[in-house]
Amino acid sequence: MIIYKPEVVQINNTARLQAKFEIENKQDLLWFSVPVAYEQYLLQERADSFLVGLLPLAMERGEDIFLKAPVSEKLYYTITTYLMGALCIALPHLNRISIKAEVLMPNPVESANAVGTGFSGGVDSFHTIYEHLHRACPPSFRLTHFTFHNVGSHGDFGGQEARDLFQKRIQLIRPFAEEQHIDIIEVDSNLSEVLKMNYVQTHTLRNVAAVLTMQKLFRYYYYSSGRQFKDFQLKTKVAGSYDLLSLTMLSTESLSFFSSGANYSRVEKTRHIAEYEPTHRYLNVCAGGSSANCSRCEKCLRSMLTLEVQGKLDLYHHVFDLNVYRQEKTKYIAKVLADVKRDAYAEEIYNEMRKHAFPISASSYLLMPYYKVKHGLKRLIMQGK
Repeated sequence: MIIYKPEVVQINNTARLQAKFEIENKQDLLWFSVPVAYEQYLLQERADSFLVGLLPLAMERGEDIFLKAPVSEKLYYTITTYLMGALCIALPHLNRISIKAEVLMPNPVESANAVGTGFSGGVDSFHTIYEHLHRACPPSFRLTHFTFHNVGSHGDFGGQEARDLFQKRIQLIRPFAEEQHIDIIEVDSNLSEVLKMNYVQTHTLRNVAAVLTMQKLFRYYYYSSGRQFKDFQLKTKVAGSYDLLSLTMLSTESLSFFSSGANYSRVEKTRHIAEYEPTHRYLNVCAGGSSANCSRCEKCLRSMLTLEVQGKLDLYHHVFDLNVYRQEKTKYIAKVLADVKRDAYAEEIYNEMRKHAFPISASSYLLMPYYKVKHGLKRLIMQGK
């Protein structure tokens, strides 16, 4: 794989950082776009974003990378010396490859010293915001910007449907950003269409690639973790399980990434943000579509049950349909009971229920064996694929 020098072009009201790359004698284009007001912060002098974004594709195909553009020396060192080996343990289908760079840049990029985080409206991102805007935090580490990326969370393989969902979802979170007087930067990309890979396995590389485009803006960036430090492991296909390692290995001389919130469980984060009034109006955890929380998917039910156990659910009547929740609660608690020994989130909720002596109906206990069998069959099917 050959990666060529990036360039910036304007398309409509956006500024696009793009670079050609060549693989198997075929040329393609990878791009990231931001609002034109942020054009000055796009880093076209180095290929950092493109190395990180295309790394999983090259490793999957066993293609060595040749960089025809400068790259940050620290990033080159950490990827080649540490990160690739870790990725091969986590994702055994990947191959160790060679990366050759024409020019290594040891000096930091001059930046505006901004501090950013991705904001989706979920528990993890709200917890990062709460900690870095409204709790004790050194001035240099306080948040100045939010970002919102289209690199796979709206659809693993991209396309117009994912891009439409990206645009709809950002409208849900804009009111909070405006209320806080903090800019939210839209970062669109065709990375998903280029990779055509599973998002859960590659989300850290994808999102970091998007942020690295703006090293002239950011000095620090918080990547909201969905996992705790204690759950760190490499032998897993869930990228979030080893963010503590990968984020360190993806930092540069100019930009440091932090795994934010990884010292807390999801239950603890939920307890913290329940004290933050804006979450009562803006919390959006839904795994479904582009509007309000559906109140029946796994993520919605998990959050609502946790809030009810903590005595905070009624505070969220503006964002959840509590009637739907009451209809689904018995079945969902049965699923939690069935999954306690195999799912970290279920274990956390169950322990919280025991801590608060939360009543569990006989119906939930009666349904538990059904879900144990159902989940067991599902695992067997997945293992056979």
